[in-house]
Formats: sequence, structure tokens, C-alpha cells
Amino acid sequence: MNVRLLDVQHLTVALDNGKALLNDISFYLKHNQCLGIVGESGSGKSLTCKAIMGLLEPHFKASGKILFNDIREQSNHNVTQDLLSLTDKTIRQIRGKQIAMILQHPMNAFDPLYRIGTQVIETLQAHQSINKQLATEHTLVMMDEMGLDHPKTLFNKYPHQLSGGMLQRIMIGIALMLKPALIIADEPTTALDSITQFHILSAFEKIKQQSSTALIFISHDLGVIHHIADHIVVMQHGKIVEQGNKNAIFNSPQCAYTRYLIETRQQILDKFNTTLNFTSRHEKS
Repeated sequence: MNVRLLDVQHLTVALDNGKALLNDISFYLKHNQCLGIVGESGSGKSLTCKAIMGLLEPHFKASGKILFNDIREQSNHNVTQDLLSLTDKTIRQIRGKQIAMILQHPMNAFDPLYRIGTQVIETLQAHQSINKQLATEHTLVMMDEMGLDHPKTLFNKYPHQLSGGMLQRIMIGIALMLKPALIIADEPTTALDSITQFHILSAFEKIKQQSSTALIFISHDLGVIHHIADHIVVMQHGKIVEQGNKNAIFNSPQCAYTRYLIETRQQILDKFNTTLNFTSRHEKS
């Protein structure tokens, strides 16, 4: 499908004092595509996605265009919406149903005073015409499909009783149940152990393979981006310094900063492998 789901054109985000934090950002995303946005802390990755979601604080001013075209919502012809020009009410209707966001810190997405199952059901009923019994059944199936043991027990637990990785998988599961056109994942594997990271990435692979949902995957980890993304945007100091398909970025980067990120990752991997080999030889002797 060649229709552009999202087309960000000359996006600039500045503070009230005029200081630009994002400067002339342009990229696009097609249906069923995974776009990886990579860069170090402060590069503007998360701010870009906040602008897309309509979650910028009042002291930020955004200009440019963010064109969104969910062809599933159109009956006879495409209607493109500029997300920056929509009212708060309209953008809230789009969030969740058509664009979902998975946060870096899943605990912040759940109310600590309510049980997990209750919150998932309320989210489903807010966006879909579904009764409580069916929503409960869907929630239990979702937890099982996300690889979570004892779904009925987890259903009645409070957020603080679950690990970060478990909450992250539930967030992904909620997003899948809502069947949005676009899921934005902001550093979803950061601060998770390697086994949990594997489960999270497997869940995103499932999204790519089994649904029509497109992904924007934000990370400072090039290994994760290489694993999940089709197209990559590299950001530095609020600007896009390079973008292209995954193979082009990794095999023949044109920008010195991109080469630095790739070489740094390779050095870390080489050091890890050297340590692993030394440990292995030492244990055998």
C-alpha cells in the first residue's frame, strides 16, 4: 500500500521565547511500515512524537504540517487531516482509536488506585462499542497472547504489583485491541532486562506481521532499531541529519553522526563479545 499514512512537513517546535527545539523536520510513513527514529537524548525524538499526538505543553508553539490519512476511516475517498490544525476535542478522538502511544515508563500510563483489568476494560469501552463481559474476555485473551502467565490473577492486580515489562506488554496489548492505524512507541525497551526486551520486540514483530498497523519506534539503541525498522530517521540537536531505508543507513551512512552511532554500537558489541569469550575460556580452564 503506497498511500502515505503520515506526512510530516517542515515541522518546527519552539518555546514561547522563540528558541527552536525542532527545526524543519520532514518525513513520511506509509501504511504497514515501521519507521525507526534514532538519536541520543535531547535530539528531539520524543518531542516530534508529542507533536504528532497533540500532546505538546501550552508553552510550545508548533508550525508546519502533520498530515494524517487513515484510509480505513474513509468510505469513498481519502480525507487528509492536518493534526496541527485540529481542535483538542478532535485530536482526543483520534488518539487511541486511530493513533496509539506506548510510553517509555508504563507505570505512568496506569492509575495506581485501580486494578489493571478495570483500566483495560474502561479503555476498550471508551473507544469501542463493547459490553463489559466481552471486554473482560478480550482482555484475558490479550494477556495470554502477550505471553503473560495467569491472566485471571493479573486482571485483579494493581499496577505496582506488576513489573515494568509486564505493564509494557499490557500497554502493547491494549494498543493492539484498539486496532489503530498507527502506534508510536517511545523507548519501549529502555531499562528492561534482555529477556523482557526480547518479549517486547517479539510483540512488535507480531504487530508488523499480523496487523495492518504502522509503527513509529523511537530508540537510542541502534540494535533495536535495526531489528524492527524498515526505514530510519536519524536526529541530532532537533534536526534530521539523515534518513533512508535500513540497509542504506547501516551499510553506507552518509552523515558523520550516523557513522559515529553505528561505530559506537559496534565497539560496544566487540567489547561485549571479547569479555564473553574471555569469560568462557576462563571457565573452561
